[in-house]
Amino acid sequence: METSSQGHQNQDIEHLIASCPWPEDARSLIDDLAINDERRARAAAMLAGASRSMSKAVRRDPSLLGVLDPPSEFATEKMSLVAPDDDDALDGLRRWKRRQLLRIALRDLLGEADLATVGRELSLLADACFVRALEIADEGPPLAVIGMGKLGGNELNYASDVDIVFVHEGDSAAAARRARKVLEILTAFTPEGQVYRVDIELRPEGGAGALSRTPEAFGTYFDRWAVPWERQAYIKTRLSAGDPELGNAFFDAIKPGVWGENLEADTVPHLRALKLRVEESAKLKGDRELKKGPGGLRDIEFTVQLLQLVHGRTDPTIRSPNTLTALRQLSWGEYIDQADAVHFTTAYIHLRTVEHRVQLRDERQTHELPSGEADQVWAARASGFESLEAFQASHLRHQTSVREIHQRIFYRQTLDRMHETGLVSELLPDHLGQLGFEDPDRAAGTIERLTENLGRRANVMQQVLVIMVEALATTPDPDLGLIRLAWLLDGSFRVGTILPVLRDSPIAISDIARLLGSSRVAAGWMRNHPEFARLLMNPEVLAIARTAGELTSDATEAMQSAAGDHDLQMAELRRFVRREQLRVAARDILGLASIIEIPEELTLIADAAVAAAVDGLAPEVPFAVIGLGRYGGLDLSYASDLDVIFVYEGATSDEARAANRTARGLLREIGAQTAEGRAWEIDARLRPEGENGQLARSLEGYERYYAERGQLWERQALLKRRFVAGDPEVGNRFLQLADQWCYQPEFSEAEVEEIRTMKRRIEAERLGAGSKARDVKLGAGGLSDIEFTVQLMQLQHGFGRTTIRDNRTLPAIVGLSEHNLLGIGDRATLDVGYRFCQRFRNARYHLSGLSSDVFPDDDHEELLLARRLGYPSNKDLEADYQEITEAVREVTDRLLYGESA
Repeated sequence: METSSQGHQNQDIEHLIASCPWPEDARSLIDDLAINDERRARAAAMLAGASRSMSKAVRRDPSLLGVLDPPSEFATEKMSLVAPDDDDALDGLRRWKRRQLLRIALRDLLGEADLATVGRELSLLADACFVRALEIADEGPPLAVIGMGKLGGNELNYASDVDIVFVHEGDSAAAARRARKVLEILTAFTPEGQVYRVDIELRPEGGAGALSRTPEAFGTYFDRWAVPWERQAYIKTRLSAGDPELGNAFFDAIKPGVWGENLEADTVPHLRALKLRVEESAKLKGDRELKKGPGGLRDIEFTVQLLQLVHGRTDPTIRSPNTLTALRQLSWGEYIDQADAVHFTTAYIHLRTVEHRVQLRDERQTHELPSGEADQVWAARASGFESLEAFQASHLRHQTSVREIHQRIFYRQTLDRMHETGLVSELLPDHLGQLGFEDPDRAAGTIERLTENLGRRANVMQQVLVIMVEALATTPDPDLGLIRLAWLLDGSFRVGTILPVLRDSPIAISDIARLLGSSRVAAGWMRNHPEFARLLMNPEVLAIARTAGELTSDATEAMQSAAGDHDLQMAELRRFVRREQLRVAARDILGLASIIEIPEELTLIADAAVAAAVDGLAPEVPFAVIGLGRYGGLDLSYASDLDVIFVYEGATSDEARAANRTARGLLREIGAQTAEGRAWEIDARLRPEGENGQLARSLEGYERYYAERGQLWERQALLKRRFVAGDPEVGNRFLQLADQWCYQPEFSEAEVEEIRTMKRRIEAERLGAGSKARDVKLGAGGLSDIEFTVQLMQLQHGFGRTTIRDNRTLPAIVGLSEHNLLGIGDRATLDVGYRFCQRFRNARYHLSGLSSDVFPDDDHEELLLARRLGYPSNKDLEADYQEITEAVREVTDRLLYGESA
């Protein structure tokens, strides 16, 4: 007969089961184990509700609950975690890790360990496994295992990958063998499972880099080649296992690279762009994403790490790799408002707790809330909430709070500087000279004029100027940038539009300084469009490329806004073009778009303008615009002409005249000079018979011409052909005709020689004797070498191989490589050369406002160009240019000219 105490105990167990997220499974597990003591019943009930995988393991082996005994050891936070040393090394390690993981999970579920303790114990567990793996793989030189990411921060998840890098002294090959053995021990699957998934991609050069490096090699890498995201990643490092002296040598070696005195100018834009790419990758998961989505863990982590990078250079007390500890340090140092730190801390604990619960359920790496309602109810209860509604309300509050703080700090990281007073008086010539202004007296005079005659706005200007001047000092040309600032703020409308932006958004101060100190052209465009400054207050919007549809809609709307006034329509169209070019220039200079995205976006702007202009001209016959050259290849630069040909459907002379009227109208409308400048110069000289030929030609006329009189250079030109605007059916029929003519079954040796002769003639005619080595387009190893080489190979091999027919150069290079027509080394050489030359041309245009492919003659101008491209000196730029172009020329000589190496 049941005693009263037993009855009371069973009532407690029934209550526990009823409160468990999965009560039926809890009943089953408890009945199976015949548990009749409250502590084990409570542990089993919580485990049944929280983890299907662990519950199944306990059913199979009830002795696993032995981790509960003795209670004093079970509940000890500082319990020594030492992996067993037994004969069955690999499976023994796996079984021990499994029991320890269960012990930590039960401490977590029973409320005997908080989030920080759980993360620390999970990290100590990984440390112990690495220690044991190093003991098993004992042959080889000393190694240190450096924990990275969550392991480095002592905040590991239940199902985390374990991020590490290896450090060694002595023989590199032997160290690599020992490191590989360690990885095999931990990652290999046996009947007992796998110890960990280990990620070594954070080592220098990622998957292509050495498996282990010496401390000196790490130091050299960070000194010369590390990029901002790597500096951010190496904040979260600590010794996980191995030789302590090696670990200390490693930390000493990377310290100058991570915490250098000067924060590189591209660090903040780089991290902003990286964060936005992270968010973009999580968009499909919506608000269920706990890690990467808006208001998620990454918002907190990126904000903390940016503040550490900005202020930790001079304050070593805020460098903790642990997120919660770093938040406390930043709050104590007043780098973050105390209330913001509290909001971040509570939200981080909430988000990580929920993340732990969804990972613990099946011991699966996931960062998403479940999608089904029943599973969401489970997640809510497993996270400690009585109802789904209560969980959703709390979760939304945390996400909203995190997002607001993240955007305010991450995009306005100099906010505290705005309230400093009296600092403009410090901007004397001596101080300006120390900052890097070459004419400090002139700069001081410009600053004085900027604060004159502003009335009540003078105080705002005083607040803004110190930050602006310091930001300008990091740009390629701070002196001219300051003069451009005064020019930009000339006029009450511009002051009234731009100054409030500078007042309210320190991140906009930094970005405007970057634009003014990097681009003469962007400064001029912004002077005409001061309203653009407001967009810089929302970098998350600026970071996203606009689609072709959006641009076309805006161009059409610009035309329609001035319906009935043709001249005003064209003026509005050109204003649209300049606004969008300024947007792309800002994305370019601020590091929000790649060298591949920039020309494509410029091309899409041109497409939108041409399409709107064609629609406005209302063609009387089916009419299409075909882009050629850089325009056809989605590869426009800021100063490119638009190479086009015009095609129409028709056979009569009246139809021909109508088509030519449309073509002439388009040349006039797009190419006209106005107050906004010329939108583009349209070049139609690649049409049959050049300037002597008809401006527009019918489909049948093109077919006859190409069949009877078409020349090889015209076939080559048509490789970069693309329908741009007008009638899609006419455009697509022309493209089919061009495909058939360009890509023929045979390409003779005589035709190869004709291409080579044409290339030699271009070099001889267009290059001066002394400039050949200084021209990134026509010089040896320049863009012309790359394009001719690729186009010759397309003509030779394009028949039947559609993937190498791409009208864009870089994808064509990829296609040639995938067909084994271009070696991997040659592919890399051409890719690097193409990107370098494109960056050079864009930077040259920004700085000078001129379309130029040659190095400046003036040493100072060349230095500004070098700085704009990220080089500390002219010699560094020239050395890189020579190395890259020599490699490209060797490939060109071999593949285009047929010369042996």
